[in-house]
Amino acid sequence: MITEFFDVLDCAGRKTGKTIARPEAHRTGTWHGAFHCLILSTREGTGYALFQQRSPEKLIAPGAFDVSVGGHYAAGEGAETAGPREIREELGLDAGFRDLLPVGRRVFVYCFTPLEKAANSYHEAGGKKPLSVIDREQGSLTGFTPGILEYEFQDAFLLARSINPAALSLQTEEVSAVLELGVERGIELFSGKIPAAEGSLFTSNGAGKKITITAGEFVPCLDNYYLKMLLLARRYFNGERQLLII
Repeated sequence: MITEFFDVLDCAGRKTGKTIARPEAHRTGTWHGAFHCLILSTREGTGYALFQQRSPEKLIAPGAFDVSVGGHYAAGEGAETAGPREIREELGLDAGFRDLLPVGRRVFVYCFTPLEKAANSYHEAGGKKPLSVIDREQGSLTGFTPGILEYEFQDAFLLARSINPAALSLQTEEVSAVLELGVERGIELFSGKIPAAEGSLFTSNGAGKKITITAGEFVPCLDNYYLKMLLLARRYFNGERQLLII
């Protein structure tokens, strides 16, 4: 298996001139870069966002939902090269960098915290959990993987594209399915107005079905990332093209 190498970034997101192997970056919590893209489409006057379900084999957030496409920059890469490559690899779509609308850079930290360890230990022992642990388990911060430290600067983009989710060619070692979710329903979900939302899930064989999804089934985050992206999607569908920034 070929080992991937990343450019090492400093705490301001600048390249240091050093590189690091992927496993070492995730063991030590070394800053590196990544590409993120949310694909938007409309059908019968309704705006939709496409999310991917991460493969259960992934070390980070296995089986969780995330934006349409996400991937690390290899050493020497930037969004101009990695963006179109990741979209093609993960979903089988051809898109040029000029098709992408940049919406800013996100700072993302993913780690296994002492409180998460406490939550798991209470669960495994079958004992009574304190309210603080219960709140953590029922919130959006569960699902972290022990031993993994992900410190990323993520360049985020929107891509407006009329697609048929059932016809996508999924890279199954990375993406197990895609979820089509109405933008307005997603905003209600991530703003806490509703506990769950209905979407359409499409697997690698093209089969689709209606499912009910909760916010806790997405990659854990502290910054309301998915709500921010969906609010930008709403503005995009309303015709705005300026100052779309997360």
